[in-house]
Amino acid sequence: MKRLIIAISFICFGVANAQQQKQDSIEKEIQAVELKAQKKLIERKVDRLVFNVENAVSVVGGDALDALKATPSVRIQGNNIQLVGKSSVRVMINDKITQLSGEALQDYLKSIPSANILKIEVITNPPSKYEAEGNSGLINIQLKRSKQNNWSATLRSSYLQATYERLVHGANFNYKKDKFSALVDVNYSYGRNLYTNDIFYDYPDYQWNNKLFNRNHRKNWGTLLNLEYAFTDKSSLGLQFMGSFTDRYSDEFADNFARKYSDHSLIHYYKTEGLSQGTPSNISLNLNYVQKLGNDGKKLSVDADYFDMANPEANHFTSLLQDFIPATTETQYSQNNSHQNVKNYSIKTDFEMPLSWANLSFGGRAASTKTKNLVDINFFNQDNNNLILSQKDHFEYTENIQALYFSASKSFGEKWETKVGLRGEATQTNANSISTNEITQRNYTKLFPTLYIMYKPNENHSFSANYGRRIGRPSWGKLNPARWYDSPKSYTAGNPFLQPSFINNVEFNYAYKSLLNFQLSYGKYIDNTAQISRHNVAENITIMRFENFSNNTSFGASIGVNYKPFNWWEASAEIDVAYAEVRPYIDVYSNRYSSWFGYTASKNTFTLNSKKTLFASVNYDYNFPAKGVNDITEYSSLDIGFKYLLLNKNLILGLHFNDIFRSSQPIYKEISQGILQSFSQYYDSQYVRFSLNYKFGNNKISVSSRASGNQEEKNRAN
Repeated sequence: MKRLIIAISFICFGVANAQQQKQDSIEKEIQAVELKAQKKLIERKVDRLVFNVENAVSVVGGDALDALKATPSVRIQGNNIQLVGKSSVRVMINDKITQLSGEALQDYLKSIPSANILKIEVITNPPSKYEAEGNSGLINIQLKRSKQNNWSATLRSSYLQATYERLVHGANFNYKKDKFSALVDVNYSYGRNLYTNDIFYDYPDYQWNNKLFNRNHRKNWGTLLNLEYAFTDKSSLGLQFMGSFTDRYSDEFADNFARKYSDHSLIHYYKTEGLSQGTPSNISLNLNYVQKLGNDGKKLSVDADYFDMANPEANHFTSLLQDFIPATTETQYSQNNSHQNVKNYSIKTDFEMPLSWANLSFGGRAASTKTKNLVDINFFNQDNNNLILSQKDHFEYTENIQALYFSASKSFGEKWETKVGLRGEATQTNANSISTNEITQRNYTKLFPTLYIMYKPNENHSFSANYGRRIGRPSWGKLNPARWYDSPKSYTAGNPFLQPSFINNVEFNYAYKSLLNFQLSYGKYIDNTAQISRHNVAENITIMRFENFSNNTSFGASIGVNYKPFNWWEASAEIDVAYAEVRPYIDVYSNRYSSWFGYTASKNTFTLNSKKTLFASVNYDYNFPAKGVNDITEYSSLDIGFKYLLLNKNLILGLHFNDIFRSSQPIYKEISQGILQSFSQYYDSQYVRFSLNYKFGNNKISVSSRASGNQEEKNRAN
C-alpha cells in the first residue's frame, strides 16, 4: 500500500497544486478501498454477532427489513421478527430500543433504506444494561451518520393480495440543519385478512370438531416524530412521540359438531355468527438528555418515558344450539364488552466510564405500571330473552420495578476479551379483582448476572462463550381471573397466582472468517407458564387457564454458512437442531416429555444484469416435525421475489410471492386429561405483494431513533 502511494507521489511530483490535490484524493480512495476490503461480512464480538450490511449484495436497493432477512440467525415469519432459540426479540436503532412491534415495526423498517445502514448487531444473550425481562434477544441496527446539513424524503406504497387485499402507504422525512435534526414518519394501512382454525377434541365416545373462521377488517394510522437539538458538541436533548390508532372489526363464524365414533351419528351441532369491533390505540413519549463528560469517552444519558394504551372491544354473537340426544334446540345471543387501559411511567440513567484498566458502565431504572380491565359478558335465550349467563369483572393491576446494574469489560492482549455484569431488580405487584374482592400482592428482589469471554487466536478464527439469567414476568392479561366466554361451554381465564419464570442461558460460539458460524446453547427454565386446557366431560365444558406447569431443559445447535458461488449469486444456509425436555408438575400431564425439533433455511440472491439494478431472490425454510407436550407436523415456505432499481436507484419496484405452496400450516396435537386435541391454524400467509419506493433529496442524512425506557412493559401489554 505504501509503495503504491509513494509511486503516485513520485509521478505527480512537480505538477501544479491542483494536481497535488487530485493526488491526495487518489490516496484517500485507495485507502478507503483497502479498508473496505478488510471488513468482513460477518464478525463475532464478545457479546454479539455483527453483520456488515454495506458488504451484502442481497440488500442493495432494499430497506432495513430486507437487511434483517439477510442477517444470520434472524427469521421473518409473517409480521414477526424472530431470533433462533428466542421466544421474542426487540429491535433497536442506533442502540435505542424502538417502541413498535408487529406490522407497525415492519412498516417503519421499510422506510429505512439499506444504503443508510452500516451494520446490524445480533445479541442473543443481552448484557446487564438491558432489562432482564423475557427469554428475548436484541437486534441493533446501526445507521450511517453524516455531518452535512441536508434533507431527504421517501414515499412508499404496497399492494398485497392474499385471500383478501391489503394496502399500505407511507411517507418519511428527515431534516438536519446545524444543531437541529428531525424525523417524521406517517403510515396508513387498510384491508382485510383471514384467520381459520380447525380444532378436534377426541372424547372417549365421541369427537368434537370446531371450525373457526375470522375475517378481519382493519384500518391503522401510525405516526413517529423524532426531534433532537445539540446544545454543544457534548450535550443534546431529544424528544420522541409515537402513536398507533386502529379501527377494526371482524366477521366471525364457528361450526361445532359432535359425532359418535360407533355410527358417526350427530350428537351436538352449534353454529355461531358474530361481529367483533375494537378501536385499540397507544401513544408513547420519550424525553432524553445526553451529556459527554470530557474527551475520554465518559457519557451520561437520562431518559423519561410515558406510555398509554387503550383497547376497548365489543363482541356480539348469535348461536344456534342443537342437541340430538335428547333432541333440543335453542338460540342464544351474547354481548361481550371489555376495556383495557395500561399506563406506564419510567425513568432511567446510564453512565459509561472508560478507564485505563477496564471499560465500566452502570445505571438504574424505576418504572410504575397501572392496568385496568373491565369485562361485561351476557348470554341470553333469544326466544324468550331470559338471561342464561352473566359475568362482570373489574380488575386492576399495579406493578413497580426498580433496577440497578453494573458492567465491566476488559481485553487481555490481542487474543482475549471478557465482559461481566450484574443487574438487580426489585418488583412489587398488586392484583385486585374488585368484583370478587380478591387481592394478591407480591414483593421480590432478584439478581441477574451475565458473563462473556472470547478467544481470538488469529483473524480467521474466534471462540466465545456467555452466560445470562433472565426472568419471565406474566403479562397483565394472564393475571386477570375474569372469564372470557367463547360460548356457554368454553371460556378462557387468567390466573392471579401465576409466578414469574426464570431462565438460565449458556452459549458457545465459533466463527471462521465470514463463512461459518456455529453455536451450541443450553437453557434451563423454572416454573414455565402455558395456557392449560381442562375438560369437564360430564358437563361438556372446556376451561383454558394460564398456569405454571413445568420445569424445562433445552439443548440446541446451529450452523450457518455464507458463500458466493459466482459473482452474480450470493447465498446462505442455516441448520438448527434442538432437544427439549419438559417436566410437568401439574395433574393434567402425568409424564415427562422430550422432543427433537429442527429448522433449515436457504437464502439466495441473484444479480440479473450487469448494471446491478435487477435482482431476484429465492428463499426456502423448512421446519421438521416435533414431538413433546405438543406434537407438531412439518411445515415450510417457499418465497420468490424480484427487485428493480430505476432513476439512479431512487425508484425501487418490488414483486414478492410468499408461501407459494401454502405449506406453512402445521397441525398441533396434545393429550390433556387423556383427551387428544388437535388444531390447525392459518394466518393468510400465502400472498403476492407489489411495492413501490421512491427516494429524493440527499439520502446521506440520518436522524437517530430514541430509546424507550419502558419497552418491557409495552411488549407485555400487547
